[in-house]
Amino acid sequence: MKLIILAAGDSFELDGFNKLLIKYPKYEKTIIELYKNFFEVDKVEIVVGYKSLEIMNAYPNYDYIYNKKWQTTGSGYSLSLALSSEPCYVIYSDFLIDIDKAKILLENDNYALIKNSESRRLSSLNVKLDTGNSSIINVYRGRSYKNDPEILGVFKISDPDILRVWKKNGIENPNSYAGESLPFEGNKISALTVDNDVITEINTPEDYINFLKKN
Repeated sequence: MKLIILAAGDSFELDGFNKLLIKYPKYEKTIIELYKNFFEVDKVEIVVGYKSLEIMNAYPNYDYIYNKKWQTTGSGYSLSLALSSEPCYVIYSDFLIDIDKAKILLENDNYALIKNSESRRLSSLNVKLDTGNSSIINVYRGRSYKNDPEILGVFKISDPDILRVWKKNGIENPNSYAGESLPFEGNKISALTVDNDVITEINTPEDYINFLKKN
């Protein structure tokens, strides 16, 4: 099992600050250190792009993949550069994980993380669930239809056939998000929901301020 961290974006709303360097005061660790300590893996691969040397210089002992097309491609393409048949966790670079509460992320398999969110961006990805609300059958961008939940950038996939198609989709659709290129149709990919205090997405300074106030 390996961990793939997607960190090629420009962090525009954080003035270009590399999200992997954001600190979780409770653990006195940066996001990249939290990921390394939490996920039980043999290998960590980080896909970098914008200001790539910033993170590589701070943490030279990780394995890096450079997306030369980071300005014109999405996370689906970045992910395709790292995917193989090896089972993996995939996570975006902008999540503060409460590692004392997040064991559910390690115990499940072939899942995509979702949450019910009242406020979301037009670029957010929403999911259609099956009748039992246990598996994802479709993903779409934009406004949520009938309060469909939002998909987060956290996945665990072990099925080599799913991994192969996921990689192929990312190459063929370079502007897609990783959650869009994941082949839900014909595959059982569970919808895993966690409480809001387990994982917090940081996109803006206000997000971090609110997180600090709560913690």
